[in-house]
Amino acid sequence: MRIRCLLGAASLLAAMAAAYAQEGENKPVIHCQMIQTGELQAIVGDCSRDGMGGPQYCGLWSLTSKQRQFNCFGNSYAGLIPGDLRGKAVSVEIVDDSTVALVHKADDAYPSEGRATYRFVSPDCLEHTLTIRDTRSFVGQLGYREVSWCSYINCPEDPTLHFLSGAQWTSYLSPEHGVGSRIAPSYIPEDQLETMPPQDEKRQPFHVNWAPLRFDEPFYYGRLGHMVLLYVFDNPPDLRFFCSPTGGGGSLLPGQSCPAWDFLWIIPAARYAPDKEFTFRLRLIYKPYVSDDDVLQEVRKAQQEMAAHR
Repeated sequence: MRIRCLLGAASLLAAMAAAYAQEGENKPVIHCQMIQTGELQAIVGDCSRDGMGGPQYCGLWSLTSKQRQFNCFGNSYAGLIPGDLRGKAVSVEIVDDSTVALVHKADDAYPSEGRATYRFVSPDCLEHTLTIRDTRSFVGQLGYREVSWCSYINCPEDPTLHFLSGAQWTSYLSPEHGVGSRIAPSYIPEDQLETMPPQDEKRQPFHVNWAPLRFDEPFYYGRLGHMVLLYVFDNPPDLRFFCSPTGGGGSLLPGQSCPAWDFLWIIPAARYAPDKEFTFRLRLIYKPYVSDDDVLQEVRKAQQEMAAHR
């Protein structure tokens, strides 16, 4: 773990140094920016870092805590990667000392505007929002627009997602990449769920195969050592979880892989229109794990605060 941490720190420092490469003679191009609280540090970056899958991983290049110094996310990947910005031409905007935005302007390659903000709202909580506006329709034959996020997790001892299902705490991870990966909410009737496209022989798209269980409330958490990484979502009716046991690549732990803890929102055609803005929001809480009851207290607090600022 120490070797990986040191190598990760070196790669991040190199990336930050490269962030001030010159465009033309005098104008610097900023590829990443650090924000911090008393407990947490985050580095928000664009798609320029050439990670395991090439230059595509915009989002949280790093998230660390004074309580645990290892990056939550794979050092050649990232976390909270908005699919609408992934691999796109994205600029970094420093809003203030605690807020960074990633911005994509609609172009011929991807005719949709996107603005993703990452903002610390308390010592152990980061709020993330994504606002999109399509300049042409993205609704396909299945009748909805899909907006997804990926987080590639760094060597967790426990790779599962934890959430409430059937009023019981449940730990779940899809058995294989592309099998049982998509988790629907229990509060949506079966006949109102979206239609899935067929998978090919390589199980692609990997996130369209339904899991055999549902989630009761719009949150999940994972464990990283003695810490909890908790995702609390707004806009719950259109939320879906999805995951992969191997999406984050190889692990330093013998016999294990790094998982992907992912999610998406759908926009049904009845509520969708080009040139209309849609905003999605969540809070990411990273703190020492105390108990599941403590997790629920954090969930209720985040829900109340998000509801108060809609």
